[in-house]
Amino acid sequence: MRRRKYIHRRAKKKIIGCCLLGIGISIVAVILLPPNAWIVLGGIIMIYIGYKLFCGSS
Repeated sequence: MRRRKYIHRRAKKKIIGCCLLGIGISIVAVILLPPNAWIVLGGIIMIYIGYKLFCGSS
């Protein structure tokens, strides 16, 4: 029983760490990238997510 709690706690820390890393990267990107680059990046991300949703789920 203790082992399950430890794994759950470890997974929570990993998710929080990934969220903080994503927030940090996005803050740096907002400062450095112009608005046109955000439009292009948004389009690329949407295409990737659409591909994963409809073609990549096997």
